[in-house]
Amino acid sequence: MANNKQIKGKTVLISGAGSGIGLALAKEFGRLGATVIGTDIHQNRLDSMLAELKGSGVKAFVYKVDHSNFTEVEALVEKVQKDVGNVDILCCNAGIGMGGKIDAVTLDDWKWIININIWGTIYLINLFLPSMVARKQGDIMITASGAGLCPLGAMAPYSMTKSALVALTTVMRMDLAVHNINVSALCPGVIKTNIMKDGKLFGEENTKGAIEFYETKGIDPGLVAKTAVKGLMKNKGIISAPWGQVAIPFLLYRLSPNFIVWLGRKLFKHGRNLLGPYFKG
Repeated sequence: MANNKQIKGKTVLISGAGSGIGLALAKEFGRLGATVIGTDIHQNRLDSMLAELKGSGVKAFVYKVDHSNFTEVEALVEKVQKDVGNVDILCCNAGIGMGGKIDAVTLDDWKWIININIWGTIYLINLFLPSMVARKQGDIMITASGAGLCPLGAMAPYSMTKSALVALTTVMRMDLAVHNINVSALCPGVIKTNIMKDGKLFGEENTKGAIEFYETKGIDPGLVAKTAVKGLMKNKGIISAPWGQVAIPFLLYRLSPNFIVWLGRKLFKHGRNLLGPYFKG
C-alpha cells in the first residue's frame, strides 16, 4: 500500500497532467510528499494545475509539451534535469481517444493517435530510462486502458494503441527488473475526464453521446489515482481501475476471445459496443 515513506521526497513526472487522471495523479503524489512535474499541451490547464498544487503546499513544476514531437520531449528532459534533477517516478499518461467504424478512419487519424499514444510514450521512456538504469532504481507507470485488455468494437485505433502499451509494459517488466525498475500499466475504465472532448469521434451524435456518457457514468479520476499509486507501489503489472469494470471483461476475453468477438459483432449491428450505444449510422 502506498504511503508517505515510499513517495515522500521523490520526484514524479506526469505527462498529460493538466486534467483528468493526470491531474488526479499529480494531486495524489503531491499529497504523499513528492515533487511533481506536470506536462500538457494546454498551457491554461498547466497554469491551473500549478496554482492548485502550490496552494496545497506541493513543490511543483510545469512544462508545455507536445509529446508527439520528439524535439520537444528531448528539450523537456534537458529542462527537467537543469531545473529539478533526476526523475524517480515516470508516469506516461498523455494520450487521446478515438472512436468510429474502421472504414471511416483515415490515415491521418491513424498517424495522429499513434504519434501521441505510442510514440509519445516511447519518447519519454527512451529519454528518461537511461538515468534510471544508471541509478539502478525507478518506477514507470504507463496509462493504457481497459480497451487495451479487452478490445472494443468501433474503437480500433484506440484499442490497438492501448493494447500495444500493455504489451510494452509486460516486456519492460521482464527486462528492467534486473535494474530494480518497476513498470506498471494503468488500465482505467470509463472515467470522468476530457478524453472524449479532446479526442475524436466520427459523427455529431456519437460525439455528443460519448461525452454525455463519460460525464454521467464516469468514475471520479481521484479514485483512479489512489488505486494507481497503491498499485504502482505494490509493483502490480496491471492496475485495473475500477477493478470490476475493467477486470471482468478482461477475464472473459482471456477465457474466450471468440465469445468477446461474437458479442462484439452482435452489439456492432445495433450501433453499440461493450461500453454503450456510441456508434450509430
